[in-house]
Amino acid sequence: MPSQSNLLSTSVGTVLRPVKFSRGRLLWVSLPALALLLGGAAILWLTGNNPPFQGVDDAWYRTMLASRTPWLTDVNRVLNFVGNSGMVIYCSAVFLVLLRRHRRIALFLATANLAALGLTHLIKFLVARPRPEDRLVAVDSGSYPSGHVSGTVTAMLVTALILGRLWMWVSGSILSAAMIYSRTYLGAHWISDTIAGALLGIGLTLLIWTAFYTSRRRITNGRQTRNAHSLDPKNS
Repeated sequence: MPSQSNLLSTSVGTVLRPVKFSRGRLLWVSLPALALLLGGAAILWLTGNNPPFQGVDDAWYRTMLASRTPWLTDVNRVLNFVGNSGMVIYCSAVFLVLLRRHRRIALFLATANLAALGLTHLIKFLVARPRPEDRLVAVDSGSYPSGHVSGTVTAMLVTALILGRLWMWVSGSILSAAMIYSRTYLGAHWISDTIAGALLGIGLTLLIWTAFYTSRRRITNGRQTRNAHSLDPKNS
C-alpha cells in the first residue's frame, strides 16, 4: 500500500503544469524590469535620495495618510505579517512538498526566493533611502526597494509558473497589488519603492526561470539523442 508521502507526491505531480514561455519572451520581460529597478537605484544614489519622482511619492503618501481608518489599518497590519513571515512559511511549505519528487522545481523555488531576498537587501544597503516618517509598523532597513513586495511577487510568480493555472496568476496578481497598497498605506514605503520591489520580483524570477528551463531542455535533448543513438541498428 503506497505511503501517504508517495500519495502526496503523486497528487502534487498531477497538479504541476510548468509554464513554457520562449526564452526570448522571458528575457524581453525580465531584462527591462531589472533595468528599470537598477535605473531607479542609480537615480536615488546619484541625487542623494532626492529623485525627480519624489513629487509623485509625496502626493501618493499624502493620499494614503488621508485614507487611514481603524479597520483599514487592521487589515493592512495583517498584510504586513503575510508579506514577511507569511511568505517564509508559505515558501518553506511548498519547498518541502516539492522536494521529494520534484527536486529541480524545488531548487528553482528556493533559488528564486533567496536570490530576490539577497538582491533586495543589497540594493537597500547601497541606496540607503530613508523611509516615510509617519509609519504604522516597525522597520529596520532602507526603503528602496520594498522587501515585502519583492518577496510576495517572487513567491506568487514562482507558484504561477510551476502550477500553470489561471487562478494562480489572478490570485497572485491580486495579492501583489494588495501588498503594494499596504506598504504605502502603512507608511513603510514610498510608492516608487513598491514598484521597484515588483520589478525586482518579476525580473529576477523570470530570469532564473529562463536559466532553469534552458538547462532542463539541454538535459532532455541530450537524453533523447543518447537514446536515439543506442536504438539505431547501425550502432548494435
